[in-house]
Amino acid sequence: NDLTQMQVIANIDEADIGAIGPQNRIRFTVDAYPGRTFEGKINQVRLNPQNVQNVITYNVVIDVSNPDLKLKPGMTANLTFFIAERNGVIRIPNAAFRFTPQGMTPRQVRESLPESERRGEIASANDPVLEGQRRVVWIQGADRKPQPCLISIGITDGSMTEMTEGNLAEGETVIVGQSVAGQSQNNQRAPGFGNVPRGAGGMRIR
Repeated sequence: NDLTQMQVIANIDEADIGAIGPQNRIRFTVDAYPGRTFEGKINQVRLNPQNVQNVITYNVVIDVSNPDLKLKPGMTANLTFFIAERNGVIRIPNAAFRFTPQGMTPRQVRESLPESERRGEIASANDPVLEGQRRVVWIQGADRKPQPCLISIGITDGSMTEMTEGNLAEGETVIVGQSVAGQSQNNQRAPGFGNVPRGAGGMRIR
C-alpha cells in the first residue's frame, strides 16, 4: 500500500541459503535504471521451499526504501549478496597457489620449507582454495631462483585470496608461472584493493 517502502522477493538456491541471513548487505539493480544501484535489508527467510524441475529454492524477503518511487511493482531485480568482506588485507592471486617449480613433487615442496613450518597440513597446488588453509607461494630469491613462502589464507573471490598469516608484504612479487624452455617466470604483485594507500588493502566476496 505504501510504495515508498517496497519489498524484493529473492529466490535463493538451497546450496546458498545457509550463508544468507540478516547480517548480509544487499545491492541490486533493475533494468529500468542502468547504472544505478539500490540497497536493501533482509527481513525474512521463508522456510517453505519451492521445487521447480528438481531445483530447490527459498524465498528471501528484502526490505527496500523507495522514497523517490523509482522502483515499481513487478520489476525484476538482479541481486548481489555480500557474504564476507575484509579491509586492510593483503590479497594473493590464486594463480600463485597453482605454481610449483618445474619437476618438484609435493614432498619436495614441503621439504624446501624450514623445518619449523613443516608441521601440520599444507594444501598442495592441486587442492581447491579454501579458507583456513596453509599454502605455499613462491617468490624470487636473491639468487633469482624460486623461494617458498608459507602463508595462511582467508576468504577468496575466486581470483584473489586474503592472506591471514605470512611474511609477504604489499607489492612483493609472487611467481604465477614458469616457461619450460627458458625457465622464465611470470610474476604478479600481491596488491591492495582499489586505490588504497600502501600498507592497506581489502577484498570482498560476493
